[in-house]
Amino acid sequence: MKDFAITATRDLGRAAERLQDLERYSDRRDQLLETLDLDLLGRDQLSRIFADDEQINEDLAWGHLYISHLAEMEALGSSISSDLRLAA
Repeated sequence: MKDFAITATRDLGRAAERLQDLERYSDRRDQLLETLDLDLLGRDQLSRIFADDEQINEDLAWGHLYISHLAEMEALGSSISSDLRLAA
């Protein structure tokens, strides 16, 4: 599975783009898996599919939390900057 490295950047816009890329990847992957007859796959293949699903779901959850965190930090930084200008 491709590493979308959502948390590798501190830029809110870039992180949001990476999260959207992962969401699109997840949707396309789900569509593909729906077309497969999973009963015909081996245990190793099924295990890998389920492990990748778990990783994708975890990355999506963390990605949303990280985007929220970056947005809060950006808002806090703006607030502090405006307070500093008022204090000067």
